[in-house]
Amino acid sequence: MPGGDVVEDSRPARRTAGAVWGRALLVVVAGLVAGLAVAFHWFGWTSIPGNACGGSFSPCPDGTTPTILLAFLCSFVGMGLVTWRVGELTRVRPGKVLPAVLVVTGMVLAFWPGWQAYAWMRGPVVDRAWDAPVDRPGTVKGVGNWVLDGAVVRARTDGLTSYDLADGRERWSVDAPVRGSACAMSDTVVDGIGVIAFGREDEPCDTVWGVDTTSGRKVWERKITGGAGFGPPTDGRVAADSGVAVVLEDTAVRGFALRAGVPRWKLDLGEGCSPVVASAAAGRTRVVVQCTRGSAFRSLELVSLDTATGTHVRRTALPAESRWEAVMVLSARPFALWLKEKDDRGTDAVLAFDDHDRLRGTVKVSEREEDLRMTVDAGRGFDARPALRAVVVGDVLVTAVTKPGEAVPGAVSGYGLGSGRRLWHAGAGGPVTALTRLNGNRLAVLAGGRIGSLDPRTGHLAKGPLIREGADDVAEAAQLVPGLDGGWILVNPDGTGVTPPLLGVSR
Repeated sequence: MPGGDVVEDSRPARRTAGAVWGRALLVVVAGLVAGLAVAFHWFGWTSIPGNACGGSFSPCPDGTTPTILLAFLCSFVGMGLVTWRVGELTRVRPGKVLPAVLVVTGMVLAFWPGWQAYAWMRGPVVDRAWDAPVDRPGTVKGVGNWVLDGAVVRARTDGLTSYDLADGRERWSVDAPVRGSACAMSDTVVDGIGVIAFGREDEPCDTVWGVDTTSGRKVWERKITGGAGFGPPTDGRVAADSGVAVVLEDTAVRGFALRAGVPRWKLDLGEGCSPVVASAAAGRTRVVVQCTRGSAFRSLELVSLDTATGTHVRRTALPAESRWEAVMVLSARPFALWLKEKDDRGTDAVLAFDDHDRLRGTVKVSEREEDLRMTVDAGRGFDARPALRAVVVGDVLVTAVTKPGEAVPGAVSGYGLGSGRRLWHAGAGGPVTALTRLNGNRLAVLAGGRIGSLDPRTGHLAKGPLIREGADDVAEAAQLVPGLDGGWILVNPDGTGVTPPLLGVSR
């Protein structure tokens, strides 16, 4: 109109600005998809320990395969989206800087959701946190361990070493006697004192020490009449309980004051009788005794005595008609014993006893369905204090098992000690390496490189963290020890370089 104000129409400008912002947002989304591709490639390929995994012995983390598949999918989709959306943006907003900034922004924003998605698909993992220096000299071997609060005392053929559970640092070490090798050790430490015995090559295991496990100080030493043929490390030759160190001699059982090493008592077993293994708990010592007449087998018996005084309580015949081939105490309380005769048709079973040494249940080692695998092959594990793949919890024996024809246990089963019947069976998802009792009567099961939690009452095995970095340094006969702050410690028999003596893993 003549003389009136001119009003400009801003609607096209608003529409243009809106189109720019909308297309810019879609470029950010396209960059986010491309960023997910980068994140999934990174997380997926770096999750493979040692650039190689797969199979039951070295499993990949659960989310590895889907993560890598998503990485390739997001790569193709992301490249297509970025090309398309950048082209659409430059039609209304020419230039190269803004599209590049928007794509990079989207890629940066993709890291957090990419990590969360990968962590969900992968599940929990633990990685190598530390390892102890390799054993030197290279001729030594671990024979057993004492697990304490905050430390592991590892017995080697040439002495003892205490390691801190927090970082594997050596707290103390003590050397074996000159030319002596550790050949027996108590299954427990009582009042801070552990009992260990030494012997020379092809000579009896006849030098017994009481060791303060806090400082590593030898508090006493005694010479005994060692049994011939017990030069190699042997399970169950010494025990500790109720202020007494129980020691097996050639034809007798002896008790020494645990802190002072002063002789307390001696029980002669009779002509032709020699002790095989001993177990002491709750004031009662039980000793498996084999008796012969000349070279002929006479009997295999369970002798009970009062730990404090050495007073003979009772003598119970064991179901055996030939010499023993394997005798191992699986539990001191309740008392459970694995007995295997040399006779192929003889007893080969876990025997459970009540408080009066009456046989109340038998679990056969080999049945039609499966075989119990409570130990590893001789020479591959801890000989003086074996790390068993069997644990007694309440009235249930939990042990690794194999199906007929299998050599490596890939499952665990629970058996009632009283009934001898199998209560449950659970696949472990890989070779069973170790069983460890935890607080609350639960068990930790190391199988297939993963640490699971087992309820011994029901057999429910909850999947736990995978050892992602460090699984290759875990021996077949390793002992699994709960560490600090939710971590775990693996103690290996051979720590001379193939595997470290101790390996700590944590999240």
